[in-house]
Amino acid sequence: MRKEEIMEAYLDRYDLIVVYIHEQFYQGKSDTFRLRDANGNVQNLMIKSIERSSRAYSKYKLSVPQDIKIGEEYTIIIDYALQCPLRFGYVVRTKQFDDEFYYDGNDLGATYAATKTSFALWAPTATRAKVEIKQNDVEITQEMKRTDKGVYRAEVQGDFDGASYVYLVKVNGVWAEAVDPYAKSCNANKQRGFILNPKRTTMDLHNADLPRIESYTDIVVYETHVRDFTKQFPHPNAGKFLGLTLEGFKTPNGHEAGFDYLKSLGITHLQLQPVNDYTSVDELNIDPYYNWGYDPGHYNCPEGSYAMDPNDPYSRVNELKIAISKLHKAGIRVILDVVYNHMQSQLNSDFEKIVPNYYFRLSENGRPSNGSFCGNDFDSTRLMARKFIVDSIAMWMNDYGVDGFRFDLMGILDVETMNQIHKTAKNINPNVFLHGEGWNMPTILPDELKATLSNQGKLEGIGQFNDFFREHVKGKSSEHEIMVKGFCTGDINYIHAIPACMSGCVMNKPGFVRIFDSPEKSTNYVECHDNGTVWDKMKVCNSGEDNATRIQRQKMMLGIILLSQGVPFIHSGQEFCRTKNGVQNSYASSDLINRIDWDRKDKYDLVVDYTKDMIQLRKRLAALRMRTQEEIEKHAQFTIIDNRLIEYTLKNVAAYGEYEEIKIYVNATKDVITHSLKDMYEVLANGNGLVTETTFVDQLEISPLSITVLAKKGLN
Repeated sequence: MRKEEIMEAYLDRYDLIVVYIHEQFYQGKSDTFRLRDANGNVQNLMIKSIERSSRAYSKYKLSVPQDIKIGEEYTIIIDYALQCPLRFGYVVRTKQFDDEFYYDGNDLGATYAATKTSFALWAPTATRAKVEIKQNDVEITQEMKRTDKGVYRAEVQGDFDGASYVYLVKVNGVWAEAVDPYAKSCNANKQRGFILNPKRTTMDLHNADLPRIESYTDIVVYETHVRDFTKQFPHPNAGKFLGLTLEGFKTPNGHEAGFDYLKSLGITHLQLQPVNDYTSVDELNIDPYYNWGYDPGHYNCPEGSYAMDPNDPYSRVNELKIAISKLHKAGIRVILDVVYNHMQSQLNSDFEKIVPNYYFRLSENGRPSNGSFCGNDFDSTRLMARKFIVDSIAMWMNDYGVDGFRFDLMGILDVETMNQIHKTAKNINPNVFLHGEGWNMPTILPDELKATLSNQGKLEGIGQFNDFFREHVKGKSSEHEIMVKGFCTGDINYIHAIPACMSGCVMNKPGFVRIFDSPEKSTNYVECHDNGTVWDKMKVCNSGEDNATRIQRQKMMLGIILLSQGVPFIHSGQEFCRTKNGVQNSYASSDLINRIDWDRKDKYDLVVDYTKDMIQLRKRLAALRMRTQEEIEKHAQFTIIDNRLIEYTLKNVAAYGEYEEIKIYVNATKDVITHSLKDMYEVLANGNGLVTETTFVDQLEISPLSITVLAKKGLN
């Protein structure tokens, strides 16, 4: 109960009104409660129970008349001439509320036509709603009509191309101004939503030019941040959506940078850290602020700090589409990193203003769930919250041609929501790629309902980041465990875990850790935007080694990622030993810390070339990209030789390509290891990359900290 109020009343269930009264103002002089509706009709309410609180208030539980209607105004009155409005409280969190008000239409938001714009707003607990439109110096405010399922509607005559709008909603006796959650653009810092003319945002996204994806394992994901990727370039578009596709930029040594480099790398998918509107950067004063963007303000509107003109509603929309279109034309698909698990603030969110207590997960005592550690977990189990997420995914795919999504803290979302996303997304584009962070976060949701690693078998066609792979190949990632090494950073004792990693953690055999039921679900990585870079970790945990040795370790990790079964994932700049100067969590650090330093591409060009070679080899050898657990268990065989050398054999794989057998040797020691073969094998790659001259061997000398790949053809 709020201190400034004498009395508060809430409809918490369809059969329960809860009234709180400060004892200092009301000391039991009467226990007669009445309910008055907007027409002045009065009914007596039956008291079900009374609780006296040590905090100087009493809590009354009252029965509810059968004819009470959500969305109408009521007043609670007691004989002492004390009264207050009846607020719609936790009733919105009941199944009965969802059943009564779930709306499955596809017209929420603003729908433009040259002669009128139609508005639809889901606000079942609002007693009134208005839409306020501003165009040039003209302002129009029109009352909205309540219709079925608590949807308020209005049709405003005229051509409102590019006009701004907000909703005014009266909920629990108070008027609030809110930006439409379904708005597709907004002005700087999300003050107002905008009405868009689809004809002014339609462009060829070149989706048809993209080759079909037969399996997720054919994908190579490359993660970057819009601002980071080109901030170093001396160009007006640097750090913007349009900067993603800047051509002609070179490193100091004349090598390709930016978009030209992306095309040469061989990746299939570019994963962008959040590009929807977020709150931590002032879009009118960008340079003093930096953020990764995991503090959503508006899910369906592109971020204005990446636009050339954040106050032009078409700028951010069309510039993002131009970038995606050009990437598609270059054969690169686009994955968006989306943060549906929480928002920057519950109280300031438009969702909360429109339907209080509905969209965010709460405990039984009304406290916000904090599994995201941001204090406001989005409640995907609420039917209209789930619908919004699914609708938002569909919007990004239909309007922008987005090819996939990475779900931040996916374990806070529920299994049913993720499966509905998968079904909707696959119907739009069968080639869509979905993966996310399946950590089991402490959100208020039963474990069996969470979209976590432990529930991967309940999630159809949705991949998850493989932290077993990360921790064993690289070592621990957190700042306080930076000295804890992994297999490739010097702890050879992890050698027995690497076969599980390289098989995509799907093999159901003794000695293997099985996490996934399909290699398509294993996103294999050692570095992403979170935590420090691998290079910075090695500067600490491998500080006694020289630069050349750490380069070999960096290459070995990239090689294991790209030669393992599953989906390879590379953090932008990892392939040229990216550093953030030791900063472990750079989400709000400066551009100097976060920007891609293209000069390092020259300094570490051997690592870049090696990465390109391993991507090329992965694409060439289909046996490295098996699609099922059954295939891997049938063809993959691992042998640990003298606890020093991993022999990974793919046998009887002629059906996958030109070779009958492929052997991959991983030497994570600092010694040259000699190994005899029972037959002659062609050397495809070694620690330097692809072998360009055809060479056959039956005796190997495997260089320290390196991977060697061999193959042989079957008898003709």
